[in-house]
Amino acid sequence: MTEAASNVRLEPEHLLHELTADPTATFRPGQLEAIDAVTKSGGRALVVQRTGWGKSAVYFIATTILRDAGAGPTVIVSPLLALMRNQIEAASRLDLTAETVNSSNRDDWVDVFASIDNDEIDLLLISPERLNNPQFRRDILPDLLNRLGLQRLVQIVVDGQTVIHEGSFQSGPVGRAGGRIGAHEEVGGHTDDDGGDGGRCGEYGSS
Repeated sequence: MTEAASNVRLEPEHLLHELTADPTATFRPGQLEAIDAVTKSGGRALVVQRTGWGKSAVYFIATTILRDAGAGPTVIVSPLLALMRNQIEAASRLDLTAETVNSSNRDDWVDVFASIDNDEIDLLLISPERLNNPQFRRDILPDLLNRLGLQRLVQIVVDGQTVIHEGSFQSGPVGRAGGRIGAHEEVGGHTDDDGGDGGRCGEYGSS
């Protein structure tokens, strides 16, 4: 692929067309602004929208652009296994490699961690229950964060209002496990509060 072709491929609008398999798809108001906030400004984006608005498109497209620029993987805290499966399938449309760490695939963790070491993973999906597990936080999480390389980790996505519960972000599982994550200012983030029922990957843009 020529440099010009590569640059076109990494344009957010082109990535949206790939993600939706619709060459006429356009961004909804706020989607492109959130992508630019993370990829161009190196900032943080808080996206609070209904289910089906297309929040996944924001972090999938941002991840594609950032990974091409040499950034580390995106970590997604995702509340439902069914939603994880949908996200993995959708990410593949942009040639993103996604893996999960959850209670149902413990036998796969060694292979997942090896793939992280080899920089073969673009998206890592973790269930909030893992972050809420004291043994996981004590024995697994520190090693996982070291493998991810916090100096390269650009996006942390909290996907779904069911993740932020038990009264507040600080008292919920992400807040309790995220003290170490949040202490590293070089880690950018995209915090995504679903505002809906959280069980579906919905549409990504407007046709």
